[in-house]
Amino acid sequence: MDKLKALLEELAAVVAEMEAMTEDAPEGEAPAEPMTEEQEASLRSLETKADKLRERIEFLQRVQAKELELRAVLERGAPAKKVQTPETTEEAPVVESRSRVIPVNNHRPLRAFRSAETAYRAGMSVRATLFGDAEARRWCDDHGVETRAQAGGINSLGGVLTNPELSTEIIRLVEEFGAYQANARVVTMNSDTLLIARRTGGLSARAIGENAAPLTSDVTFDNVQLVAKLWGVDNRVPVSLVEDSVIDLVDAMAVEVAQAFAETYDRVGFVGTGAGTDHGITGVATAINDGTHSASVVTADTGNNTFATLDLLDYTNVVAKLPLYARNRNAKWYISPSGYGASMLRLMMAASGNNQADVAGGANLQFLGFPVVLVHPMVSALTGTANQIACLFGDLSQAVTMGIRREVSVKTDASRFVEYDQLLTFATARMASVAHDLGSTTVAGPIVALKFNA
Repeated sequence: MDKLKALLEELAAVVAEMEAMTEDAPEGEAPAEPMTEEQEASLRSLETKADKLRERIEFLQRVQAKELELRAVLERGAPAKKVQTPETTEEAPVVESRSRVIPVNNHRPLRAFRSAETAYRAGMSVRATLFGDAEARRWCDDHGVETRAQAGGINSLGGVLTNPELSTEIIRLVEEFGAYQANARVVTMNSDTLLIARRTGGLSARAIGENAAPLTSDVTFDNVQLVAKLWGVDNRVPVSLVEDSVIDLVDAMAVEVAQAFAETYDRVGFVGTGAGTDHGITGVATAINDGTHSASVVTADTGNNTFATLDLLDYTNVVAKLPLYARNRNAKWYISPSGYGASMLRLMMAASGNNQADVAGGANLQFLGFPVVLVHPMVSALTGTANQIACLFGDLSQAVTMGIRREVSVKTDASRFVEYDQLLTFATARMASVAHDLGSTTVAGPIVALKFNA
């Protein structure tokens, strides 16, 4: 590649020199004097040199195209990049498209990536950047995989590189794994702080007396402030996975990192306490139970202080409490898996008569006609739950806003735990979250809660 680039630059210099020797005199000036024999000889020499350079360039291009074609056949992978000659836009012939990338048969079932090809691309990027594998760098160049250092490059310990191939997959997994991010209102933050206008009041139509001026009304707004905070997770993976299969390596890395972010976002979004470990975020279930949103809280009947004692009336009272604007748009139940099984599923099985078909078939994640979202951080104990929030119901996107300042960025380091023969993956993101519309002491908000009795 470097030889071809140097030859192209040399040819461009020869062409420029030939143009300078044959250039006509500018308009309005005296014509140039006839070319001398010495100048003609020099021009012929340049012509000969240009022909030789062109032959060498074309030869190297043919060799390069053949190498790419043969490598694609050997790898049984995606087609290698097509090569263009400087004289034409026609592309050199390459091998036809293949359906998979080498090697895809010696890996465990994928948990994070949608295909072995995408996992292999990310894995080869890790191998090329971290371990300086020349063959991996060549493969990445052939297949358009980014391998250069980004976001600060290499640290003083060596080998810390950002991997965009892996980061993209983890971003997708966080959105799929996390109940909070998947259902909250998510906005992109262009700075560390973002103010979002919120409508607090509207116009009113009033009766107007005869010969009397109407009373005025205004649309009023306030602001919801999001302040992005840094979140991070590190993960140590055996380097032997790289030797065995780069697909297994990046699949394990992606799953672990994505689950860690999704679990953290769910925890602070739903049950965050506002402490420093939560970056000051108060979760929906925590905030709605602070006494200032009592109109959005339904307390279960007397004696119903565990999931096993909740009855159908408790849940129908919650549905009745939710305003119509939130019920008709995107209302869902948010409850822990154990809470769903011990209360909702129990009530549905009892209502069906417990016949064999119903018990064997189980139940879809629906309750009283609305979808159920399972949230692991919400209360899951089967005893000792008095006065706690059992579940939430409503449109989460109208009650909370999640701001993303920077999506997940993954850095990897092969030297930090070299004595353990492990690879360090350090992933960071910048996120903010605010529960801003939970109702008041007189008006229910777009999310209502079912609270266990004392």
